Amino acid sequence: MLNFDELERGFTEEEALAEARRCLKCKTPLCVRGCPIDNRIPEIIAAIEAKDYRTAIDIINENSNLAIICARVCPHNDQCEGSCVLSRKGEGIRISKLERFLAEKEMELTLNRLRGKVAVIGSGPAGLSVASILAKQNYRVTVFEAQGKAGGVLRYGIPEYRLPKEVVDKQIEIVRNLGVRMETGVVIGEDLTLDQLFAMGYQAIFIGTGTGLAKKLGVEGEQLPGAMQAIYFLETVSLIREGSLGERPYPVLPGDRVVVVGAGNVAVDAARTALRLKAASVMAVDIVPEKERRASDKEYAEALHEGVSFAFETSVTRIHGEEAVTGVTLQLFARQVAGRESVIMPVPGTEQFIPCDKVIIAVGQKPFARIVSTTTGIKTNDHGYVITENEPFYGMTTRKGVFAAGDVVHEPQTVILAMREGRRVAEAIDAFLQQGKS
Repeated sequence: MLNFDELERGFTEEEALAEARRCLKCKTPLCVRGCPIDNRIPEIIAAIEAKDYRTAIDIINENSNLAIICARVCPHNDQCEGSCVLSRKGEGIRISKLERFLAEKEMELTLNRLRGKVAVIGSGPAGLSVASILAKQNYRVTVFEAQGKAGGVLRYGIPEYRLPKEVVDKQIEIVRNLGVRMETGVVIGEDLTLDQLFAMGYQAIFIGTGTGLAKKLGVEGEQLPGAMQAIYFLETVSLIREGSLGERPYPVLPGDRVVVVGAGNVAVDAARTALRLKAASVMAVDIVPEKERRASDKEYAEALHEGVSFAFETSVTRIHGEEAVTGVTLQLFARQVAGRESVIMPVPGTEQFIPCDKVIIAVGQKPFARIVSTTTGIKTNDHGYVITENEPFYGMTTRKGVFAAGDVVHEPQTVILAMREGRRVAEAIDAFLQQGKS
């Protein structure tokens, strides 16, 4: 049988200390002259002798990024070791083996420093927050993103005029530089399940997938070409702009008359994006009164300034067309008291036909079910949102070791709130994993 096992073993700690003590501490260290990269060998040896291995490692890493390799394959006899004054008697300091000892000690310290292995599903604000915080605490973190590029809603859901893609790229690079791995194009629930992630050695899993499934309007004609969901519209525009969809035309063309259903932040983003695609007109309608709109004052004011028209207490009750959208029926709505509750109902006789070419629907979103449907033990509420607990670990789902936060847990909120939730859950994941070690 062929034997390719390594021939020479490394120093034990006792052997390394004994070898370091043999150094004569020359005033003119010839070993440094013999080193092609001018390693500060006497200082390295002195640090080993003092058992200050961290300092010794830091010194050697100033000039060498491949110490564990150089220790084995560099011609030390012709360089540092051959230049040692003790080599004249055949007793030169075994610098190569001291270098190997330090390189292996660095590996040991690094591995001991890693506190656990965590999978983060989704690279939106909640996922990036969790990944960053845990990476800084020396966890080995991998982010799994379904899209071809990381960023989630930051990249594909927020228009570039509000959040330039180069800013998202810089933030992603900051997270990568913390040691976080980014696995893009991986759909959890299809390519991998939570059970498989646990089998791969991940000790905790964070779900931060947001709300990627749009709610339907539920009216006749919603399936017609030209009627689309706002999150699909915004994502498609982003993908076309980054070149991922080739020569595919934008979903809104120059000259299109556009009706947006909804007046939340997503609806306003869609309306303003349609204007940038040179739509002839954009009208946003919302079933609630103006004072109850969900869009922020800033976004609403800017949309008005750019030319978006709004009609409140109004909604689309039918989308017209045969092979494509040709118009919509708008109808007024009013709040009525029914028992102890108030409900918004259509006002009879107020129907009005409005011609248009595109209808963009933004009446809410909910989470995809593919993650929870391909595993066991994770409960959701009647609306599909993941149920989490506050105790004993904030954000833990009904399955041990699986956490969730952000829009996948509640109605869509702001980026800053998703980040805040991410921080609280990251702290809980740390506490959960450290408890398991105690």
